[in-house]
Order: sequence, then C-alpha cells, then structure tokens
Amino acid sequence: MKFSVLLPTRNRLQYLRYAIETVRRQDYADWEIIVSDNCSQDDIAGYVAELADKRIRYFRTDAFLPVTDNWNNALAQSHGDYVVMLGDDDGLLPGYFSRLVQTMGSFPQPDFIYVSAYFFAYPGVMPDSPKGFLRRDQNRYFRETTPFWLDAGRATEIAKGYLDFRMPVASNMQFSLISRRKIGELSETGPFFQSPYPDFFATPALFLNSAKILIVPEPLVVIGITPKSYGFFHFNDRADDGVKFLKNDDTLLQNTSARSIMLPGTSYNDSWLLANEALTARYAGEHAMRPNYGRYRFLQIVHGYKKCYYDRAIESGALRPLRERMTFTEKMVYGMPFSVGFRLLRLAPTGIRLKIVSRLRNLIGQHSIRENPDLDPSYQTLLDVFEALNSRPLQMAD
Repeated sequence: MKFSVLLPTRNRLQYLRYAIETVRRQDYADWEIIVSDNCSQDDIAGYVAELADKRIRYFRTDAFLPVTDNWNNALAQSHGDYVVMLGDDDGLLPGYFSRLVQTMGSFPQPDFIYVSAYFFAYPGVMPDSPKGFLRRDQNRYFRETTPFWLDAGRATEIAKGYLDFRMPVASNMQFSLISRRKIGELSETGPFFQSPYPDFFATPALFLNSAKILIVPEPLVVIGITPKSYGFFHFNDRADDGVKFLKNDDTLLQNTSARSIMLPGTSYNDSWLLANEALTARYAGEHAMRPNYGRYRFLQIVHGYKKCYYDRAIESGALRPLRERMTFTEKMVYGMPFSVGFRLLRLAPTGIRLKIVSRLRNLIGQHSIRENPDLDPSYQTLLDVFEALNSRPLQMAD
C-alpha cells in the first residue's frame, strides 16, 4: 500500500524541513511526498534536491495561487492509494503509516480514516501561552479509545454541525487519511478542494459522502502553529492578514449567493460561509441540508460587539456598518444585550472574566484548542516532539 503526503508550501522552508523529516523517519517505506511550492522566494527546490530521495517530488507554481488552488495542484500530482494533507509546519507522529496499515487489517478498505492529533504552538505564537504548548485535540463526539467504524447517523450529524457553523470535530485535513477511490468519486463533478477554506469544505463532505469511515482515536499527527502560519493570524485577531496569507482576497470579494445575508465582521466566518455555500451546492442540497444563515449572522454580531465593548479594539462608530445591516429583531435581541453585557463583563475580576469568556466560547460551539493540561512544554520545534515520542511516552507537565 502506497501513501501520498501532500505538502503545499510557501516561504516556510525552516518549518518544511521538519515536516519532511517526520515522514522520512517513519518505519514504513512505501510513501511519496508531493511538495507543491507556491512560488516561494526560499530555495525549496535546492533543499529537495539535496535530499536526493526519489520519493520526494517537487513542483512549483508559476505564480502565487490561493491556498485551495495549491492544494488541488498537490493532489493532482499524487499517486498513492491513500492521501494525507500536511501543512508545511505540521508533521506525522512516529509509526503513522505502520499503525494505520495494521489497523486496516481489521477494518479493510475505509473511504477515509479520521485520527486524533496534538496541537503544537511554537514559542511566541499564542497570546495566552507565550512559551508555547503541546495539547491533545479533544472533541465531544469521539470518546471511544479503540478504532471503530463510524455509523451513518453520527457522520451526518457531524456534517450538519458544520452547516450550523459549529465544529463538532476539527476540520484540519491533517486529521484525515483519504482513499484514492473516494477522492476520485468526489472529484467527478469538480475539484476535491473548494472555497477559501478547503478543509471546511472537504472534511464535512467526506463525513457526508463516505460509507466506510474509520475512526482511530489516538494522536498520529501534529498540527503546528508557527509565527508564519494562518493559525498565528487567527489566534492573534489578525484575520485580514490571514486572508492575504492564504491569498483569498479576490475569492472573498466575488459575488456569491450569500452576499445579501453577509454582515461586516471577521473573514473567518465569511470564509466558513462560502465553504458551506459550496458544500450545499455540491452535496448537502441533495440531503435537504442548508447553511444556518441566522447563526452566521449571530456570530458576526458577537464578533463585532465583543471587539468594540469587551476588547475595546475599535470605537463604537466602527460598528455603524454592522448595525446598518442588522435587522430590527437582531438589534433588539442581540445589539442592546451584547453592548451592555460585554461592558459589564469587563468589570469582573480577571480570573472570573476569563472563565466566563471561555465558557461562552464553548456554548457558541465552535471547535477550539481546549485548555487541557499542557504536555511537556520544553519542545522548541516540531521535530523535538517527534523525537520525544519516538523514544518515550509524552508526560504531563508538573
């Protein structure tokens, strides 16, 4: 069985080296890496040539492409029986391939496999964790401890959660190992990856359209958050910079069927909306499923009022474009309570305030990196994490 590891990259050779090493150091040899260089200034071609490994194949785009186009470009060059997408600051954990090959011996021919993961924040990336962290992903859907086939009802519920602008399980493509057969089926009527957030489209599409979904609830990948990642912009409230980083400016400006209901706010919710629009047009409409536009608008209103009255990052006058597009009901139900509530929240003691904000985030229901206890915080790079796991179990920090 051959595996394809897709590695789209741009100007992040310092992290790409680690990602590639986590594949090269696996105890299973039948794999290929597809490096899709999105018109970098870094000498990525030279680095790949130095490795002198025919399994690592290099391709370069002629121009800086939107993230989704580069993902599809990497996919088109691959030939493995199963495919996993890695960001260039992510990595596989020791035994990734061999563990999944062994598991497929008991659970044959899955359409895709959804695994667990660690999130690894490099030092200086997360505002609330300046020293960085290593945390295991958690979600409320997969509480089992051994591999199992996911039933159709739970799979559909997960897909519906995305259309409801909730994230029942993490959308990151690194969690999914996808069969070439399923990719072919889902690519018959258009590109496998679509929308400004290709993983927000592809992950629920897989849950909605796969008959054999294998869940392996153990961490087998690491999601890196570096100073040069979209996660850095997202968690540091720099969404506009994140849009430019992904080259999604033009995509978000294009007319869409949802333009009439869009509200000023964060591009994160706008991109998710466009992913849901694409998902509905392609698959969900057949299941009589539609995006929850009311919830999208609620999230944009929450974002705007919190930014003004709690974060105090903008003046109240900057909310005028949002207020002008809110309905009378939205102004009554959300506007006044939010403006008062966020002001009062600022008066609470810091510890209580942070707990309330964390609780509100959980109630809103969007997937986040849970504030579970950090693992050994001494790791400086993703490769440090790989090597530590290769030699000993991870230990909880004291």
